[in-house]
Amino acid sequence: MLTGAKCEAGVCTCDSDYTYVRGRCRKLVDLGQPCSDDIDCFFSHNRESVVCHRGSCECADGFYRRSSNVCRRRVTNGEECLVHQDCDGDNLRCVNQRCTDAAAQTAKSLQDVAIQTSQSLEKPHVEGSPAKAPPAPKTRDAETNTDTAAATKRVQISTKRAAKECERCRKFGDPCVEEGVECPEVPYTVCRMGQCHCREGYYHKEGRCMAELGEYVHDGQYCEPGTEFSNRRCTCRNDQFYDNNMRTCLKSALGINTSCTQQSQCSPYGAAYCPSVSPKRCTCHPYARYDEATELCVAKDGYEAYCERDGDCALANARCSTEKTCVCKPSYYYVNERCKAANGGECETAADCAFEEAVCQSPSVQSEDESVEPAEPKRCSCGKGHYYQASGNRCLKEAEQYGDECSVDEQCQPLLGELGQCIEGQCQCDENEHHFKDGKCNMKIALDARCSKTSECFVDGDDQDNVECRNSACQCKFDYSPDVERQKCIRPSGKNSSDRPSALKVITLLLTSAAVLITGSALRDAYYG
Repeated sequence: MLTGAKCEAGVCTCDSDYTYVRGRCRKLVDLGQPCSDDIDCFFSHNRESVVCHRGSCECADGFYRRSSNVCRRRVTNGEECLVHQDCDGDNLRCVNQRCTDAAAQTAKSLQDVAIQTSQSLEKPHVEGSPAKAPPAPKTRDAETNTDTAAATKRVQISTKRAAKECERCRKFGDPCVEEGVECPEVPYTVCRMGQCHCREGYYHKEGRCMAELGEYVHDGQYCEPGTEFSNRRCTCRNDQFYDNNMRTCLKSALGINTSCTQQSQCSPYGAAYCPSVSPKRCTCHPYARYDEATELCVAKDGYEAYCERDGDCALANARCSTEKTCVCKPSYYYVNERCKAANGGECETAADCAFEEAVCQSPSVQSEDESVEPAEPKRCSCGKGHYYQASGNRCLKEAEQYGDECSVDEQCQPLLGELGQCIEGQCQCDENEHHFKDGKCNMKIALDARCSKTSECFVDGDDQDNVECRNSACQCKFDYSPDVERQKCIRPSGKNSSDRPSALKVITLLLTSAAVLITGSALRDAYYG
């Protein structure tokens, strides 16, 4: 199939941007784009729906533009339809896949009930007398102005006669001489490499070259069973669609969120597609929304609108995503129908920022005086005393005292230090590993363990002031005795364990007494001497 084809799950198929038509994968152009032939235009599973008119792809006569790139046939009362918009006429609605005049249908139903009631009273039913079917109406061929039935009969006679006369004529695959010329006995063939082969748009089946959907033929026998022969073309009914192989007709899905197997089954419902993975149900494209009134997927405007490149997005600060939708650029959020800047993004006023409690100022301006000329562009940030949470795109108030309300640890850390945590909605220290001292959360370091500052040293009870970091180790202050086993600093009681005065105190007392006696004796000698 030349270019644009791939082997997927053991089947030759076309890439996503290509359409299989006339024996190969072709890259077709959208409505409104330049063209040179009808075959150049994307036809959305119905070759009759588009034409190349004056060098541009347009919807054919009798079709209307359903969505950005789909043309659908306009039908009238009693004809096949899929959505209300297909029906061309006042009060017509698509009911059970037929265009129906709702008012007339109601009146007819009431009339039928009245007639049936009247007949049942006047004429009793007689068993065994079948109703006589009315004669079939005669139809005439619009081109030959002859009865269709008679024309069909002549075609059948002609075909039988031709088959009898051509028993020895050339057939599909037989040798031929004139390269590129049709083999006259085999319709829709061409002499290629010395053999009669089907030409582009036709395929071989049981010795005959059958027509792909949308190709012209002179007789319906060259169309696949289940398709229709209309306007000298092999086509599908208006409520059916071409299979990807361009040979058979598929029933349409019954609406959005109903089962599908191929993209064509979802095409009647506007900007819809059939997912490649289960569950396979007709779904609106990311750039469309479902409209219950029209039963269609309608293209969005502005945010999430369809795009091919960044320049297609009319929304300021938007870009075109990989899903071909307009979304906000990185560091921007969609708020109030605008793409607004996140923390650190450029702004003119605080209204350009995508979060509450935001301020718009130059980072180089430390003063709150607005008369100061900024040295660089203004940027969105949180006001003083607030913390920016990126995951929630919001400013959170920082804690002012121990136990303040919080939702994340970062609210507590400016006050309590990096070990501060938000526990059960309050700023506090984790008492299993840390303790609150000197206004911060500190590691718990036991007596005799190495330390770097006094606030790290921890003892049980209310004696936190009796311990200090001395000589790089947690120790009790002077005049306190360490009880390492119980992790306490104990004030001495003045007696030893035997309840007798300690040696230190006895010596001190003796020295004091001796000093008093010596001083008294010296004073006495001086006075009397």
